[in-house]
Amino acid sequence: MNFKSEGATGETYLARALKTTIPLVLVETVSSLYSLADTYFVSGLGEEALAGVGVAGYILWLYTVVFALFQTPLMILVSQSIGAGMREKARRILGEVCAKGGFAVVMATVAYYLASPAFLTIQSGLSGAAYDNALSYLLIRVGGLPVFYFSLCFDTAIIATARTKITLLVNTIGLIVNVILDPLLIYGHLGFPRLGVSGAAYATVISSATTIPLQLHYLRKLGLKPSLDGGESFFTKIISLGAPAFLERLVFSLGNNVYAGVISRISPRVMAAHNIGLRIESLIYMPGFALATTASTLVGQKIGEGKVEEASRVGFETIRLGALTMGLLGLAIAVGGRALVEPFSPDGEIAELAATYLLIAGLSELGLGLSMIVGGAIRGAGNTKIPFLVNTVSLYLFRVAPSILLSKSLGVIGPWLAMFMDVYARGIILLVVYRKMFHKLAVKHV
Repeated sequence: MNFKSEGATGETYLARALKTTIPLVLVETVSSLYSLADTYFVSGLGEEALAGVGVAGYILWLYTVVFALFQTPLMILVSQSIGAGMREKARRILGEVCAKGGFAVVMATVAYYLASPAFLTIQSGLSGAAYDNALSYLLIRVGGLPVFYFSLCFDTAIIATARTKITLLVNTIGLIVNVILDPLLIYGHLGFPRLGVSGAAYATVISSATTIPLQLHYLRKLGLKPSLDGGESFFTKIISLGAPAFLERLVFSLGNNVYAGVISRISPRVMAAHNIGLRIESLIYMPGFALATTASTLVGQKIGEGKVEEASRVGFETIRLGALTMGLLGLAIAVGGRALVEPFSPDGEIAELAATYLLIAGLSELGLGLSMIVGGAIRGAGNTKIPFLVNTVSLYLFRVAPSILLSKSLGVIGPWLAMFMDVYARGIILLVVYRKMFHKLAVKHV
């Protein structure tokens, strides 16, 4: 099979994947720089602050699982609607996701805010300054969840049109605002109050809020302004597509919170090193997120056009591109880990631990890339159940359980090796499913 063959527009599948992906890689890199900026500026506050922000990040990942109930079907339905030439339907889908999903997120935000102090204690085992820093950061970020939800919905709708340069522009502006606000609010420069880790949280929420007016402006220009007009309701379809993605994110985030809890209980210093390594690694796996989104978008549009074979080809071309990219970038951070962690590390011991994390994580990027991008392609084809099943079984069988067992004899190296096993298991299984069963998995929903 010739994966360099041309689609209806005359573009090769690789060219179209690159055209969509390159801006998205930069977008995801910008998103990663939000967290990396927080880590860099917070590192000046000491290891307790770094550990607190790291633990809070895992809890926020769990809290945002409710987003997947609406964001995943939004990507599928809008991309398929655009592929089928039904832009007005795409507007109504976006409006319904914003209205009903927004209400659900506000209710969840209230519950999260009330439950966070107790959950943080159970999840992390932190105490003293590390606990106080984690809670301060977490509560502010929780209060901003509705802002992040609406920004994510608008961003997803723009990406579903494959106009990813717009997303790059908007998110870059948000990052600039965040980088400016971080030192001002954390350390109290230029007359601003010195807020410590709370300043980092406020900077992130405010910078995200600045992107929403820009996103709405571009949605209007694209003819995708959210519509709340009456008529056909898509809520049942949204929930049926979103439920598996929501469950996948839920069990995945719960598993990763157990994983983070194992690490944080070893010591705050270990958690600080893990957080530094993870933030730097995020720059590497951002291309994986971008290529997963590209796969979902391009496969979804081809399914919407009724071209299943072309959907399979463009998806596989994106997978090949992603596996090569992630593997090479992983090797780079595995080799250069010590130099990369130095600017973020309060001392040499933490730097050495963080560099060890990057060595293991870097060699795992090929497997991580496969799991992310193949999963994105399968979701774009309209099937959210297969990624849910594969990711759930692999996470608990190859990461969570081994982390608990290996940490007793190997310390933090045990959980990091378990992570390595997990990502390769998921990647290989999903790739086999894609190659053998794509035509059975593909479903047109519009």
